[in-house]
Amino acid sequence: MHDESANVEQARQSHEKQNKQRNYPKYKRGEGHRGDFKGEYKQKNNVEKLKPFEFGRKDKVLKSSEKGFTGHSDSWFDEDRFNKPKVKATFDKANEHDYYFNSYSSHHIHEEMLKDTHRTLSYMNAIEGNKEDFKDKVVLDIGCGTGILSIFAARAGAKHVYAIDNAEIALFAREIIKDNGLSDKITVFKGKVEEVEFPFKEGEIDIIISEWMGYFLLYESMLDCVLWARDKYLNK
Repeated sequence: MHDESANVEQARQSHEKQNKQRNYPKYKRGEGHRGDFKGEYKQKNNVEKLKPFEFGRKDKVLKSSEKGFTGHSDSWFDEDRFNKPKVKATFDKANEHDYYFNSYSSHHIHEEMLKDTHRTLSYMNAIEGNKEDFKDKVVLDIGCGTGILSIFAARAGAKHVYAIDNAEIALFAREIIKDNGLSDKITVFKGKVEEVEFPFKEGEIDIIISEWMGYFLLYESMLDCVLWARDKYLNK
C-alpha cells in the first residue's frame, strides 16, 4: 500500500510539473469544465493592448470656410430673413423636358454628385489651386448644374463666369449663386449652349469648364456640346 501511495503521489507531482511547463491558463476551482475556461485567466506575457479606433481620413469630409455661430444665441438668426421665401425656383416644368434633361431637373442627382467628396474636392483643387490661370479670365461653364464649378472659378479670381444648363436646376443655380454673393461675377443662362444668345462674341471665352463625363464616361454624349462651344467661343 505504501509503495502504491508513493507511486500515486509521484504521478501527481509529475503531472503538475508538466502543466507548469505547458503554461496552461489557471482558473478558480469550480469555474469552467470540459475545456470551457470561464475562470480567471492569469496570463501575464500575452497581454495585448487595444489599438485606438481609426475614424478614417479627414480629407474625405468637405471642409467649411464658415466661422459658424459665435456670440450670444440671440444674434444667430435674423427673423425677417428667416420668414422670407427661401427658394423662388421650382421644378414645375421638369416634365416638359425629354428624359435626359428631366433627370437633371431634381435635387437628387445633384445631391449625389455633391456628396461625392472625391469628385467635388478634385474639381475645387484643380480650379482654386490654379488661381494664376483663372485670374481675370472669362469662363464658360457648360452644364453647370447647381453652379458649383462656376463658384470655384469665381473664387479663383475669374473676371466673369457664364454658366449654362438646359435643365430646371439652372433656376436653382441662380438662387445658390445669389445666396453666395456672387451674382456680379456669375451669370446663369437656362437653355442649350447651341441655341442661347450670349452677351459675348465668338472667340471671347478664355476658359471652358464642364463636367461632361457621364456614367461610363460617354453615356450622356455631352462631349459634343463642349467641343462645339470650344470651336465657336474659345479664344484660340
